[in-house]
Amino acid sequence: MSDTPQPQSVWLRSAVWDGFWMLSGLWLLAPLLAFSGTPATLKGLLIVATLILWLSHRFATTYNAFCTPAYRHLVREQRTRFLVWPLMITLATFGFVFAPNWLIPLDTWGKVQMLGTIFFLYNSYHFGIQHYGVLSIYRIRAGQDHAHWLKRYERFFCLAVGTVLVAIAQICHGAEVVHDSIIYNVVARESFKAAFDALRVIAPLIIVALTAVFYAGEFSSKRVSLPKVFYVAGLAVQGVLAYFLDPISFLILWGVQHWLVSVALGARMAQNDTSEIPADSRWYRFWDRFNKGFWPTVFVLCLASIVLTPFFQFAVHPEKLTEEASLFSSLSSLVANTVLANLFIALNFVSVYVHFVMDRAIFRFSDPAVRKVSVPLLFQVGVAPR
Repeated sequence: MSDTPQPQSVWLRSAVWDGFWMLSGLWLLAPLLAFSGTPATLKGLLIVATLILWLSHRFATTYNAFCTPAYRHLVREQRTRFLVWPLMITLATFGFVFAPNWLIPLDTWGKVQMLGTIFFLYNSYHFGIQHYGVLSIYRIRAGQDHAHWLKRYERFFCLAVGTVLVAIAQICHGAEVVHDSIIYNVVARESFKAAFDALRVIAPLIIVALTAVFYAGEFSSKRVSLPKVFYVAGLAVQGVLAYFLDPISFLILWGVQHWLVSVALGARMAQNDTSEIPADSRWYRFWDRFNKGFWPTVFVLCLASIVLTPFFQFAVHPEKLTEEASLFSSLSSLVANTVLANLFIALNFVSVYVHFVMDRAIFRFSDPAVRKVSVPLLFQVGVAPR
């Protein structure tokens, strides 16, 4: 990528900022250890983190695409990716959820499981590819050779550890995200439990071996990236702990790390957009008041998550209305309405599927047109092209 910047700092912003937002896979271990003996506290932490970050991370790249003027022309030029695909996903999802029983002979939970299966499978890949994306960001910051064999290995490493091995651990542990799929309808969970003891030995050994190969390649590089060293350490630790932590603890470690990266990159890219706002655009002028700072953008994204998360969560899992009644009991009568419940079920899955598409559209650096817009926003190089 000849137009990729070669900055002096190996950090995206600073060691402290990157340490909190990008490398949280390490510091998140602290609250897990501190509250390991109090499951209620850990569950409370997960509820708060979910409220603030769960949907905000989904909305981040969509916010970049439609609320920052830098992407205005790219959206028009690549309307298939930014407009057509999201529209088709929306129509297909709503059509599936609201289809009459004679057309699709599944009850609401059966439809949720079908949509949840698509989510679990692609989301596992999505997590792994985001890890590779973070390593790619720091590879660029360090000015490392993008043609080196280590780049290809990093992708393999992230998919092997961050996708395959973690997904197997979630299936064996009986994580909620797996129960929302048809996986246990196809293969009984007891079959996974039988192999779990062996996997707890084999999987960590595989992760350690794969990590050792990465470090051998990284430390032989002419320009070693300290953020990459820390990030892979966090990813390796998370991969191992996937086989030993309970599902709630692991979701705090695994999910929150993923969410923080997405929110941070989305807000940073919005803040770095210095494109001129069209004089006749009230839309971009409205969002510009938030995009001028990192924290105002984070606030907007998190506020949307806080407002919508209860509806999205409880439409799929209405039983949580009683489990967490102290927070959301007022939603019980509303979500009990079948039409509204189906509406939020559809919106929930639309938001995540569109999020997958938008992440790819914004960070598809193999496309020169995308790179021309996204790289300046990500690395704060000059003014974003118009």
